[in-house]
Amino acid sequence: MKFFTMVDTAKDFLGHQKSVEFDAIFDKVKEVLFDSWRAETPTEVSDVEIINKKRGELYKLLTIDSRFFRNNDGTWTAIRPDTLGRE
Repeated sequence: MKFFTMVDTAKDFLGHQKSVEFDAIFDKVKEVLFDSWRAETPTEVSDVEIINKKRGELYKLLTIDSRFFRNNDGTWTAIRPDTLGRE
């Protein structure tokens, strides 16, 4: 079984898309990783608490990882902004 991180999953999902809403990225990451998040979290922590924590964690990771770029309209891409429009 291959281990995926939130960043790996987000990068794979974004691929060569020019504009993706953060919520769409998080929904994909959650779809892939939620079962492992639930398994590694104490049972007294609710699903909502896990999701809220992971949503903030993913946003932070995207902002500090140089492979991700936030567009002026608030969407995200993994395409360097200086290469957009050269296709």
